[in-house]
Amino acid sequence: MQMKKTCLLLVLCILLSVCTAFAEKTTEVAALLDQAQAALEAGDYDTAVPILQEAADQGDATGQLWLGNCYSAGLGVEQSDTEAAKYYQLAADQGNLLAEYNLAFCYMDGTGVAQDAGKAEELLKSCADKGDAEAQYALGYCYLYGDGLREDQAEAVKYLQLAADQNDARAFYYLGLSFENGWGVEPDPGKAVDCYRAGADLGLDAAQYKLGVLYQLGNGVEQDYEKAFQYYSRAAAQEYPEALTAVGFFYGQGLGTEQNLDEMLKYYKRAAEYGEPMAQFNLGCCYRDGTGVEQNDEEVLRYFRLAVDQGNANAQFNLGFEYYIGRAVNQDYDEAFRLYRLAADQGFPVALFAVGDCYYLGTAWKKI
Repeated sequence: MQMKKTCLLLVLCILLSVCTAFAEKTTEVAALLDQAQAALEAGDYDTAVPILQEAADQGDATGQLWLGNCYSAGLGVEQSDTEAAKYYQLAADQGNLLAEYNLAFCYMDGTGVAQDAGKAEELLKSCADKGDAEAQYALGYCYLYGDGLREDQAEAVKYLQLAADQNDARAFYYLGLSFENGWGVEPDPGKAVDCYRAGADLGLDAAQYKLGVLYQLGNGVEQDYEKAFQYYSRAAAQEYPEALTAVGFFYGQGLGTEQNLDEMLKYYKRAAEYGEPMAQFNLGCCYRDGTGVEQNDEEVLRYFRLAVDQGNANAQFNLGFEYYIGRAVNQDYDEAFRLYRLAADQGFPVALFAVGDCYYLGTAWKKI
């Protein structure tokens, strides 16, 4: 009995000493992380990295994660995807969710490790199944398009819904696309609208723009130009390029708002600066027709060509027509036919007719 009591006391002493050492270590590591965080926030990476290295060497998962981030971005150390993946792995082995998430994309892209879609999927699922909304959204998106992982639209909807249940606006948007197009679910225009609206209410510009489109066309909702203009305007306020173009168009046509050509031009120019091809084409038309601006053939050609370079079929046909009639440029049937063909290959109806007309009239000089 005495031996038993002695052993129990010995075990208790050992446990107490281990707990005391652990507490001291935890306190020490916490202090290191506080110092590192302060240095990181100040942008002093040269100071932060050695501190993080010390925390990581003591086995702290947060220190390993942050050190991995430094190697990934080359902050305070020479950039190294291999070292980044190494420290993400060490932290992930301790169940650190952010490290698992980062490591998943290392395997997905083959960054610092051999590319392994199966391993990437396993890691993302581990995070998602633990309730991480970012991983749920990422997994849903990847499944939806087969981006880096196998395509599985039913699984995509499952994980997007989990993220949406945590108010992830992007998940609502892609759920909306799924219900609209029947990806992994039966098509349901009403549910699509509900999802887009939820994403829009959370401030997502893409969802706001999409609702504008639906209200403009009357798809899944009653056609309402005023509501379309409101949703376009909300997305445009966030500099969403397609929404800027749409607001410009509504001002130009007086749809859902009073006609205002100055506002039309302002929005078209903002969208064109972002490289939005429809805005570039519309500006070309404004300079061609003198709508809100003085007619200017140089600007017509400049904006049409910018849109043509991005594959805009409207611009391809209209620039082709300029060459065909020789209005803003020297007449050139070969160039006209080339541009008509580009638009026709996209199924642009008037261009299809124009190509046929060129063949009929014998102006398709360069036969393909």
